[in-house]
Amino acid sequence: MKRAIPVLLLVMVVAAFPQNAFSADPDSPWETFSFSFGGFIADVSSDVRIGLEGTGAGVDINLEEALGLNASSTVLRLGATYRFGKSRRHQAEFSWFSMNRDASKRLGRDIVVDNVTYPVGTDVNSFLDFQIWKAAYNYSFLQDDRVNLAAGIGVFVMPIKFGVNAAGIGDTQEDITAPLPVIGLRADFALTKKWFLRATTDLFYLKIGDFKGAIWDSSTAVEYKPWKNFGLGLAVNGFKVEVEANGSDYPNVDFVGNINFNYTGLMLYGKLFY
Repeated sequence: MKRAIPVLLLVMVVAAFPQNAFSADPDSPWETFSFSFGGFIADVSSDVRIGLEGTGAGVDINLEEALGLNASSTVLRLGATYRFGKSRRHQAEFSWFSMNRDASKRLGRDIVVDNVTYPVGTDVNSFLDFQIWKAAYNYSFLQDDRVNLAAGIGVFVMPIKFGVNAAGIGDTQEDITAPLPVIGLRADFALTKKWFLRATTDLFYLKIGDFKGAIWDSSTAVEYKPWKNFGLGLAVNGFKVEVEANGSDYPNVDFVGNINFNYTGLMLYGKLFY
């Protein structure tokens, strides 16, 4: 059901547009609307520290090594773009994916989570659920029939849930939603009428009081458009986010600790054009 929510939202957005909203210059390579959907295979690394401020409790834990979470994952990924205005230099962008992992493992060393010690030899269950919702606005400062260069601003909203439990010791969980603004650049090249090269980069760094957040997201894709309204793409995507906090100095982030999450992945996707 959770995975169906982004699909339903996209359908509602498309249905809300006027019927003539997708009319476009047939000679322009830049579509008015696109919807992409595909499978994403990622090599993942996650480090978590949850501890009480000032106690020194809690050390960085690599979840794949210490708790046995899978280092690779295959997930569904969705995205949509909409160009508006007569020049089609203005673009709204939306994307979503979710990566949920869990594991059971007998610990090979002591770990400390939120001042709770799980000793070596303990059978523990753990999970890390991670979603990324992205919304952005881009403006094309250079656009012709071969090249589109744009800059924009946006926001990544990332619900993160992490938990560890063991019989006789207890359950430790943390649940945060980190909204992180970004600035971005994108470049689209129409190599031919059917072949496209696309690259995007989003960056963010912010330090407020005891909160520090940083994000880097970069993607390079090759797309082939064999039919008028449908194409295929292959993309390489790198992503890294770090959230460090010692309280509630940032909206919706009220925990003490550090979360580092990064992946490099390959996505094969289909794309509808209008």
